[in-house]
Amino acid sequence: MTTVKELLDLAVECDMSGVAHHAWWAITQQGIKLQDDVDKLKNIPVDCEAIKELVSNNTLGIGRVKLFVVKAPNSDLYAFYLAEQSLDATILHNDKFGKCEKVINATRLLPNKMLFADTGLEMTLFEYRKKIVQFPAYLGHAKAKENVLYRLGV
Repeated sequence: MTTVKELLDLAVECDMSGVAHHAWWAITQQGIKLQDDVDKLKNIPVDCEAIKELVSNNTLGIGRVKLFVVKAPNSDLYAFYLAEQSLDATILHNDKFGKCEKVINATRLLPNKMLFADTGLEMTLFEYRKKIVQFPAYLGHAKAKENVLYRLGV
């Protein structure tokens, strides 16, 4: 049995805003308990407008930390950063490596598994994000379409 808590935790961890806010709405408005079977969510009437408003207001603060990449000049490497805003990633990159031309929101890559060359750990960037205490954070450099991160200049 999968519990509502397990679903909610996974949805928050993986930035599934609609699912997380639906579960939150059911808990706060319909008396669903965290330890209930997730199937219980299927058997309650859903207020789509209320859930849409929760998502719109981002009541649970989902997706605040995003993944940004910066193309290294004269190289085929990209620097990876976790930050709330692209400006935060830009400032950190400028401090570490000098001026950058363009910061790209690459949050779509968070589910990708990456090998962290310095530690030998392999995990998704969602999982790695949980290990970070302070943002913005430099993760490393990788080549396009390769899943190995190398920490440079640290």
